[in-house]
Amino acid sequence: MRRVVVIGGGPAGIKAAHTLVKQGIHVTLLESDALLGGLASSFAFQGVRIERYYHFICKGDDHLVDTLEELGLSRLLHWKSSRMAYFVDGVLYPFLTPWELLRFEPLPLHDRLRAGLAVKLAQRMREEDIAPQRAIPWLTRLFGERAYRVIWEPLMRFKFAEHAPEISAAWIWARMVRLSRSRTNPWKEELGYVEGGSKVVLEGLGTDFERRGGRIVLQAPVEQILFESGRATGVRVGGETIPADAVISTVTTSRFRKLAQGLEGSYVERLARIPTIGIFCLFLRLKHQTTPFFWVNANDPRVPFAGMIEYTNLNPLPELGGDRILYVPQYLSADDPRFAQDDEEVLRSYSDALALVNPAFDRSWITYSHVFRDRYAQPICLTDYRTTTPEIRTPVPNLFLTDSCQLHPHDRTISGSFGLGLEAARLATEALGEARG
Repeated sequence: MRRVVVIGGGPAGIKAAHTLVKQGIHVTLLESDALLGGLASSFAFQGVRIERYYHFICKGDDHLVDTLEELGLSRLLHWKSSRMAYFVDGVLYPFLTPWELLRFEPLPLHDRLRAGLAVKLAQRMREEDIAPQRAIPWLTRLFGERAYRVIWEPLMRFKFAEHAPEISAAWIWARMVRLSRSRTNPWKEELGYVEGGSKVVLEGLGTDFERRGGRIVLQAPVEQILFESGRATGVRVGGETIPADAVISTVTTSRFRKLAQGLEGSYVERLARIPTIGIFCLFLRLKHQTTPFFWVNANDPRVPFAGMIEYTNLNPLPELGGDRILYVPQYLSADDPRFAQDDEEVLRSYSDALALVNPAFDRSWITYSHVFRDRYAQPICLTDYRTTTPEIRTPVPNLFLTDSCQLHPHDRTISGSFGLGLEAARLATEALGEARG
């Protein structure tokens, strides 16, 4: 029987493994953590399980929607009108509809009109034309200096920290395009969520994978990918060897480079040139709603974060009995001193900032808090991504790599990761057929 080892139990790994086992291939899925999910995993607290980081679904996230249908879980997908706002210099402004844009006082009227037209113009542009351009000057030319500083600078700082000046304009363009698909009309944006959270679809894939004969090994950090005669022959875990006819890696590129020490040349050199940033996120369970908005961007010098996501304004999470969930994330280099801040210091400073956004906010509202950190959360979309992004098929004919940089210029999503897993499984199946032939 043909054997495949999949390294990493995040969305791409689970989807690849599930796709392969349906073809009668013997698949072993190795995950270093105690549960599946990767950055989409959940954690247990106060009698409930909730995702460590926020996730939402846009129209056009077809791989996720198709997977829910395949597993018989489509009934758990719900679409809901979403709202967003900007907190600028002490005032919270709704910011979604054309009317709200026209009333956005931090910008003069002509800049508001220009911003609305600029979004429409950007959505008509072609990726290949703007990919080589840097995002900040592109946004400044399109929207104007004031609009960039008020609207876009917080987002750039929030997502990329010190890497913001290097980002390709195509990343911002792709974000505009993705969110535009969720606009049913100029006055309404619909986002989706899965009842029970992302764990429902990820655990559903894992359960069906095992039912079909797949093998999941948790707390199994891979030590090395093994090579012989120019092919991958298996992996080493806990000092033992698991043989394989093909290997799919879905871990970060930095981790992959350590595992595939026998792999050299331009492919590996390109991997080393893609910077990766970490994430630092305060998770709060609250007794009361902070704002009526799903997403709030912050542009106020007194606020130490650039955005906050009140997840229960999208997914009501009835199991919380009326409590609210708030994520306050920040993408940071793991070398940034803020990444290692004391949790209590983070809670204090962020609570003070939340009281600026909502003067009624009180720390007594908090019934649970935790700071989550991941050193390798997001690869950076540089202006040369179209030539440096690695192929899923590596120079080793039966070794395959997925990483969220392969989604560029689009942002990392569960649906996008499912797509990478599907493609890796397809290529692995082809390679197994070629080897047999």
